Amino acid sequence: MSGSYLDGSVVPETLSWVFWVSRGIGTRGPDVDSGLEVKSEPTIGVIRPPPNKRECYTRWFNVDRPFGSGDWETLNRLRDIFTGQICKTPLQIEARTRFGVDPFSTGDVIYRYDVITGFVCRNKDQPWWRKRCNDYIVRFKCPVSFCHGEPCDYPTHIQCWTDWFDRDDPPDTGDWEDLRNLRLENPGKICHEPTQIEAETKCGLTPEQTGDVIYRSDTTKGFVCLNSQQPTGKMCKDYKVRFMCKSPYCANECYTNWYDRDDPPGSGDWETLMDLRRENKDEICENPLHIEAVTVDTLIPAANTGETFLVNNPTRGFVCRNEDQHDGVCLDYKVRFKCPCKEE
Repeated sequence: MSGSYLDGSVVPETLSWVFWVSRGIGTRGPDVDSGLEVKSEPTIGVIRPPPNKRECYTRWFNVDRPFGSGDWETLNRLRDIFTGQICKTPLQIEARTRFGVDPFSTGDVIYRYDVITGFVCRNKDQPWWRKRCNDYIVRFKCPVSFCHGEPCDYPTHIQCWTDWFDRDDPPDTGDWEDLRNLRLENPGKICHEPTQIEAETKCGLTPEQTGDVIYRSDTTKGFVCLNSQQPTGKMCKDYKVRFMCKSPYCANECYTNWYDRDDPPGSGDWETLMDLRRENKDEICENPLHIEAVTVDTLIPAANTGETFLVNNPTRGFVCRNEDQHDGVCLDYKVRFKCPCKEE
């Protein structure tokens, strides 16, 4: 069985096949290898292969939406945005819509679908009654050595927050939460290269909310608020700071289970920390260090879906409102939190 693209080129043989089941009717389209087992879904079942010890998949990517000229999930663009997350020579490419439908089952005319270019669906190639392409996601099969033994179709961007630090008080020249002194006073508690800094008052207000003029707030020097830069008669608030670090610094933190308490129909997907802690007693720590949100069906990180979020932080949880989206409806998300590991 073979297929062709708009320009007449043959579908690469690296694309094998998936069997889609919908209301008892099967159709075939390019996807994965044989050696199959059936996974049931409400309307569509996907036949997936058992794990291949010599190969692994990247996670799903979605860098474009079809509102302009089409959906351009090209390898060059993906590599620019997701540096180091796709192997040099992918063995296979897999694409599907955000709702899990194979491209060859959508009726879309596909311009490019290969491991050299990536995936491209152009709106101008579609029949006049379709107007534009569906929104697609893609992933790539790579040698297992690329994945370092980890399940590549799972999010791998592991980061965590340090403890809060408050080494100085505003009286005198201001509040100096500088990295040099913080490291000297807290050996081993701050990673070598933090990726993010967060500052707030002891009451939980951000610098923007206090109206203070901040002299410095960065991951190389730390945080400084100078009294001399504040309006006459005003002094800096008393701040605490923390830093975001990458693995392996996060070895002493553990993830919770995944939680999916809400679905998009209605006003959106509300995975708030308050509701999740109330519904899952003693499973989530009071002050999570990090939150991770991915789509329920394809495990795409929320930040890569192109959707707009009202809330996405470890102190409040995750909220996606339908009214904020281009197409009027959020994807369905699940979340988990990183907490200090419980002592056995």
